[in-house]
Amino acid sequence: MRLDPDVESCFPDYGLCRHRAYAVGYLTRGCNKRCPFCVVPLKEGRVSRRAASFDDFVPKGQRRVMLLDDNLLSHPGAEDLLAEMAARRYSVNFSQSLDISYLNDRTFRLLEKMDSRNARFTKRMFYFACNGAGDINKFIERRDLLRRFGEDRVTVLTLYGFDTRLSEDYRRFLMLRRLLLIPFFMEYQPVANVPARVPQDYFDMDLDAVIRLTFRSNGQNWEKYLRWVSRLYFQTFGRFYLPLLRIIYRYNRKENIRKFLDRPDLLTDQLYRSFAKPPDPDSRIAQLANGTAKSPRRGAEND
Repeated sequence: MRLDPDVESCFPDYGLCRHRAYAVGYLTRGCNKRCPFCVVPLKEGRVSRRAASFDDFVPKGQRRVMLLDDNLLSHPGAEDLLAEMAARRYSVNFSQSLDISYLNDRTFRLLEKMDSRNARFTKRMFYFACNGAGDINKFIERRDLLRRFGEDRVTVLTLYGFDTRLSEDYRRFLMLRRLLLIPFFMEYQPVANVPARVPQDYFDMDLDAVIRLTFRSNGQNWEKYLRWVSRLYFQTFGRFYLPLLRIIYRYNRKENIRKFLDRPDLLTDQLYRSFAKPPDPDSRIAQLANGTAKSPRRGAEND
Protein backbone atom coordinates (compact mmCIF):
# COMPACT_ATOMS: atom_id res chain seq x y z
CA MET A 1 0.00 0.00 0.00
CA ARG A 2 1.48 3.33 -1.07
CA LEU A 3 0.95 6.54 0.84
CA ASP A 4 -0.67 9.56 -0.75
CA PRO A 5 2.04 11.81 -2.28
CA ASP A 6 1.09 14.67 0.04
CA VAL A 7 1.59 12.39 3.05
CA GLU A 8 4.79 10.86 1.68
CA SER A 9 6.39 14.27 1.25
CA CYS A 10 5.14 15.71 4.54
CA PHE A 11 8.16 17.03 6.42
CA PRO A 12 8.75 14.99 9.62
CA ASP A 13 8.52 16.65 13.02
CA TYR A 14 11.83 15.59 14.56
CA GLY A 15 10.97 17.56 17.67
CA LEU A 16 8.35 14.96 18.67
CA CYS A 17 11.09 12.53 19.61
CA ARG A 18 13.87 15.07 20.17
CA HIS A 19 15.82 13.50 17.35
CA ARG A 20 18.61 15.53 15.78
CA ALA A 21 21.34 12.94 15.20
CA TYR A 22 20.41 12.43 11.56
CA ALA A 23 17.55 12.83 9.09
CA VAL A 24 15.57 9.71 8.20
CA GLY A 25 13.31 9.01 5.26
CA TYR A 26 12.63 7.41 1.88
CA LEU A 27 13.60 8.57 -1.59
CA THR A 28 12.00 5.56 -3.30
CA ARG A 29 9.47 2.92 -2.35
CA GLY A 30 9.10 -0.73 -3.28
CA CYS A 31 11.34 -3.52 -4.56
CA ASN A 32 11.51 -5.40 -7.84
CA LYS A 33 12.47 -8.66 -6.17
CA ARG A 34 9.97 -11.10 -4.68
CA CYS A 35 11.94 -12.68 -1.84
CA PRO A 36 9.61 -15.12 -0.05
CA PHE A 37 10.57 -13.79 3.40
CA CYS A 38 9.83 -10.12 2.60
CA VAL A 39 6.54 -8.18 2.67
CA VAL A 40 7.81 -5.14 0.75
CA PRO A 41 6.64 -6.23 -2.74
CA LEU A 42 3.15 -6.94 -1.39
CA LYS A 43 3.03 -3.77 0.72
CA GLU A 44 4.70 -1.30 -1.63
CA GLY A 45 4.89 -2.99 -5.02
CA ARG A 46 7.68 -2.61 -7.53
CA VAL A 47 10.06 0.35 -7.61
CA SER A 48 8.30 2.68 -10.00
CA ARG A 49 8.53 6.25 -8.77
CA ARG A 50 10.25 8.68 -6.44
CA ALA A 51 8.57 8.82 -3.06
CA ALA A 52 10.15 12.09 -1.91
CA SER A 53 13.15 14.37 -2.28
CA PHE A 54 15.85 15.16 0.26
CA ASP A 55 14.21 18.53 0.89
CA ASP A 56 11.09 16.68 2.05
CA PHE A 57 12.78 15.19 5.12
CA VAL A 58 16.30 16.62 5.60
CA PRO A 59 16.44 19.75 7.78
CA LYS A 60 18.63 22.62 6.66
CA GLY A 61 22.16 22.21 7.94
CA GLN A 62 21.78 18.46 8.56
CA ARG A 63 24.45 16.42 6.79
CA ARG A 64 23.68 12.97 8.16
CA VAL A 65 20.94 11.02 6.38
CA MET A 66 19.63 7.51 7.10
CA LEU A 67 17.79 6.15 4.07
CA LEU A 68 15.07 3.51 4.49
CA ASP A 69 14.75 2.65 0.78
CA ASP A 70 14.32 -1.08 0.23
CA ASN A 71 16.12 -1.27 -3.13
CA LEU A 72 17.34 2.16 -4.15
CA LEU A 73 19.76 0.95 -6.84
CA SER A 74 16.93 -0.69 -8.80
CA HIS A 75 15.23 2.69 -9.31
CA PRO A 76 15.68 4.03 -12.87
CA GLY A 77 17.02 7.30 -11.46
CA ALA A 78 19.35 5.72 -8.92
CA GLU A 79 22.52 7.11 -10.50
CA ASP A 80 21.15 10.65 -10.35
CA LEU A 81 20.26 10.14 -6.69
CA LEU A 82 23.78 8.93 -5.86
CA ALA A 83 25.27 11.91 -7.67
CA GLU A 84 22.97 14.24 -5.71
CA MET A 85 24.08 12.72 -2.40
CA ALA A 86 27.70 13.36 -3.30
CA ALA A 87 26.97 16.91 -4.53
CA ARG A 88 25.13 17.75 -1.30
CA ARG A 89 28.03 16.26 0.68
CA TYR A 90 25.73 14.12 2.77
CA SER A 91 26.93 11.31 5.02
CA VAL A 92 24.47 8.55 4.13
CA ASN A 93 23.56 5.28 5.80
CA PHE A 94 21.86 2.74 3.51
CA SER A 95 20.06 1.05 6.39
CA GLN A 96 18.28 -1.57 4.24
CA SER A 97 21.46 -2.35 2.29
CA LEU A 98 22.18 -2.12 -1.43
CA ASP A 99 21.42 -4.73 -4.09
CA ILE A 100 24.64 -6.40 -5.28
CA SER A 101 22.93 -7.10 -8.64
CA TYR A 102 23.21 -3.41 -9.54
CA LEU A 103 26.86 -2.92 -8.58
CA ASN A 104 28.79 -2.17 -11.75
CA ASP A 105 31.56 0.21 -12.84
CA ARG A 106 29.19 3.20 -13.05
CA THR A 107 27.45 2.69 -9.72
CA PHE A 108 30.80 1.93 -8.06
CA ARG A 109 32.29 5.22 -9.23
CA LEU A 110 29.24 7.09 -7.91
CA LEU A 111 29.27 5.27 -4.57
CA GLU A 112 33.01 5.84 -4.21
CA LYS A 113 32.48 9.61 -4.48
CA MET A 114 29.91 9.74 -1.69
CA ASP A 115 30.28 9.38 2.06
CA SER A 116 28.48 6.11 2.87
CA ARG A 117 28.45 5.46 6.64
CA ASN A 118 27.59 2.88 9.25
CA ALA A 119 24.43 3.30 11.36
CA ARG A 120 26.28 5.38 13.97
CA PHE A 121 27.91 7.55 11.30
CA THR A 122 31.28 6.88 12.91
CA LYS A 123 33.07 5.29 9.94
CA ARG A 124 32.85 4.78 6.21
CA MET A 125 30.83 1.66 5.34
CA PHE A 126 28.86 0.21 2.43
CA TYR A 127 26.06 -2.31 3.01
CA PHE A 128 24.96 -5.12 0.69
CA ALA A 129 22.82 -8.21 1.29
CA CYS A 130 23.38 -11.92 0.61
CA ASN A 131 20.23 -13.74 1.70
CA GLY A 132 20.25 -16.76 -0.60
CA ALA A 133 22.59 -19.15 -2.36
CA GLY A 134 21.77 -17.45 -5.66
CA ASP A 135 23.62 -14.33 -4.52
CA ILE A 136 26.96 -16.05 -3.99
CA ASN A 137 28.10 -15.85 -7.62
CA LYS A 138 27.03 -12.19 -7.80
CA PHE A 139 29.48 -11.35 -5.03
CA ILE A 140 32.26 -13.46 -6.52
CA GLU A 141 31.79 -11.82 -9.93
CA ARG A 142 32.08 -8.36 -8.31
CA ARG A 143 34.89 -9.19 -5.89
CA ASP A 144 37.28 -6.72 -7.54
CA LEU A 145 34.80 -3.85 -7.18
CA LEU A 146 34.06 -4.82 -3.57
CA ARG A 147 37.77 -4.88 -2.80
CA ARG A 148 38.18 -1.38 -4.23
CA PHE A 149 35.85 0.04 -1.56
CA GLY A 150 38.71 -0.59 0.86
CA GLU A 151 39.55 -2.97 3.69
CA ASP A 152 36.74 -3.42 6.22
CA ARG A 153 34.48 -1.06 4.29
CA VAL A 154 31.81 -3.55 3.12
CA THR A 155 29.29 -5.19 5.43
CA VAL A 156 27.02 -7.92 4.10
CA LEU A 157 23.63 -8.58 5.70
CA THR A 158 23.07 -12.35 5.74
CA LEU A 159 19.76 -13.99 6.67
CA TYR A 160 19.50 -17.38 8.36
CA GLY A 161 16.70 -19.40 9.92
CA PHE A 162 14.23 -19.08 7.04
CA ASP A 163 14.49 -21.86 4.44
CA THR A 164 18.15 -22.79 4.06
CA ARG A 165 20.08 -25.89 5.13
CA LEU A 166 23.39 -25.84 6.96
CA SER A 167 25.37 -26.48 3.76
CA GLU A 168 23.65 -23.54 2.04
CA ASP A 169 24.40 -21.24 4.97
CA TYR A 170 27.99 -22.49 5.04
CA ARG A 171 28.56 -21.67 1.37
CA ARG A 172 27.48 -18.06 1.91
CA PHE A 173 29.50 -17.68 5.10
CA LEU A 174 32.60 -19.18 3.51
CA MET A 175 32.29 -16.81 0.55
CA LEU A 176 32.14 -13.79 2.88
CA ARG A 177 35.20 -15.01 4.75
CA ARG A 178 37.22 -15.62 1.59
CA LEU A 179 36.35 -12.21 0.15
CA LEU A 180 37.24 -10.53 3.49
CA LEU A 181 33.78 -8.97 3.78
CA ILE A 182 32.24 -8.11 7.14
CA PRO A 183 29.26 -10.38 7.87
CA PHE A 184 26.16 -9.30 9.74
CA PHE A 185 24.11 -12.40 10.50
CA MET A 186 20.36 -11.87 10.89
CA GLU A 187 17.92 -14.44 12.28
CA TYR A 188 14.65 -14.50 10.37
CA GLN A 189 11.83 -12.88 12.34
CA PRO A 190 8.52 -14.24 11.00
CA VAL A 191 6.05 -11.80 9.48
CA ALA A 192 2.30 -12.40 9.21
CA ASN A 193 1.46 -15.58 7.28
CA VAL A 194 5.12 -16.28 6.47
CA PRO A 195 6.49 -18.75 9.04
CA ALA A 196 10.06 -19.94 8.96
CA ARG A 197 10.59 -22.94 6.69
CA VAL A 198 13.77 -24.42 8.12
CA PRO A 199 14.10 -27.91 6.52
CA GLN A 200 13.86 -30.88 8.85
CA ASP A 201 17.16 -32.07 7.44
CA TYR A 202 18.89 -28.76 8.18
CA PHE A 203 22.01 -30.54 9.43
CA ASP A 204 23.16 -31.89 6.07
CA MET A 205 26.93 -31.48 6.40
CA ASP A 206 29.77 -31.71 8.92
CA LEU A 207 28.83 -29.28 11.70
CA ASP A 208 32.44 -29.24 12.91
CA ALA A 209 33.49 -27.62 9.63
CA VAL A 210 30.97 -24.82 10.19
CA ILE A 211 31.82 -24.05 13.79
CA ARG A 212 35.52 -23.84 12.95
CA LEU A 213 34.84 -20.78 10.77
CA THR A 214 36.22 -17.53 12.13
CA PHE A 215 35.75 -13.95 10.99
CA ARG A 216 38.00 -10.93 11.44
CA SER A 217 35.13 -8.86 12.88
CA ASN A 218 31.57 -9.18 14.23
CA GLY A 219 32.54 -12.15 16.39
CA GLN A 220 29.64 -11.69 18.80
CA ASN A 221 27.23 -11.56 15.88
CA TRP A 222 28.64 -14.91 14.71
CA GLU A 223 28.16 -16.31 18.21
CA LYS A 224 24.49 -15.34 18.01
CA TYR A 225 24.13 -17.51 14.92
CA LEU A 226 25.94 -20.39 16.66
CA ARG A 227 23.54 -20.15 19.62
CA TRP A 228 20.65 -20.47 17.18
CA VAL A 229 22.33 -23.55 15.68
CA SER A 230 22.84 -24.98 19.17
CA ARG A 231 19.15 -24.62 20.03
CA LEU A 232 18.13 -26.24 16.74
CA TYR A 233 20.61 -29.06 17.34
CA PHE A 234 19.06 -29.74 20.74
CA GLN A 235 15.54 -29.72 19.28
CA THR A 236 16.65 -32.13 16.56
CA PHE A 237 18.88 -34.60 18.44
CA GLY A 238 17.89 -34.20 22.10
CA ARG A 239 21.32 -33.14 23.38
CA PHE A 240 23.55 -30.08 23.19
CA TYR A 241 26.72 -30.59 21.18
CA LEU A 242 29.53 -29.83 23.63
CA PRO A 243 32.20 -28.78 21.08
CA LEU A 244 29.74 -26.22 19.73
CA LEU A 245 29.05 -24.85 23.21
CA ARG A 246 32.78 -24.48 23.86
CA ILE A 247 33.12 -22.45 20.66
CA ILE A 248 30.18 -20.20 21.60
CA TYR A 249 31.49 -19.37 25.04
CA ARG A 250 35.24 -19.32 24.47
CA TYR A 251 35.50 -15.51 24.36
CA ASN A 252 32.31 -13.81 25.54
CA ARG A 253 30.06 -14.58 28.52
CA LYS A 254 32.33 -17.48 29.39
CA GLU A 255 30.53 -18.12 32.66
CA ASN A 256 27.30 -19.00 30.81
CA ILE A 257 28.65 -22.36 29.74
CA ARG A 258 28.45 -23.46 33.37
CA LYS A 259 24.67 -23.88 33.20
CA PHE A 260 25.25 -26.49 30.50
CA LEU A 261 28.23 -28.20 32.12
CA ASP A 262 26.17 -28.60 35.29
CA ARG A 263 23.80 -30.84 33.29
CA PRO A 264 26.03 -33.51 31.70
CA ASP A 265 22.92 -35.57 30.93
CA LEU A 266 22.03 -32.94 28.33
CA LEU A 267 25.43 -32.97 26.60
CA THR A 268 27.09 -35.05 23.92
CA ASP A 269 30.32 -34.92 21.97
CA GLN A 270 29.07 -37.51 19.47
CA LEU A 271 28.03 -35.61 16.37
CA TYR A 272 24.58 -36.32 14.94
CA ARG A 273 23.73 -39.15 17.32
CA SER A 274 20.03 -39.02 18.22
CA PHE A 275 18.91 -39.21 21.84
CA ALA A 276 15.52 -39.08 23.50
CA LYS A 277 13.11 -36.44 22.25
CA PRO A 278 13.29 -33.10 24.10
CA PRO A 279 10.86 -32.72 26.99
CA ASP A 280 7.77 -30.56 27.24
CA PRO A 281 8.49 -26.96 26.07
CA ASP A 282 7.52 -25.59 29.48
CA SER A 283 10.12 -27.68 31.28
CA ARG A 284 13.37 -26.29 32.68
CA ILE A 285 15.38 -28.28 30.13
CA ALA A 286 13.53 -26.65 27.25
CA GLN A 287 14.03 -23.26 28.90
CA LEU A 288 17.74 -24.01 29.04
CA ALA A 289 17.71 -24.77 25.32
CA ASN A 290 15.98 -21.49 24.57
CA GLY A 291 18.25 -19.49 26.88
CA THR A 292 15.35 -18.44 29.12
CA ALA A 293 16.16 -20.48 32.22
CA LYS A 294 17.24 -18.53 35.31
CA SER A 295 20.02 -19.77 37.53
CA PRO A 296 18.73 -20.89 40.95
CA ARG A 297 19.38 -18.52 43.81
CA ARG A 298 22.19 -19.53 46.14
CA GLY A 299 20.64 -21.50 48.97
CA ALA A 300 17.34 -21.88 47.13
CA GLU A 301 17.38 -25.59 47.93
CA ASN A 302 16.78 -24.64 51.57
CA ASP A 303 13.76 -22.38 50.85
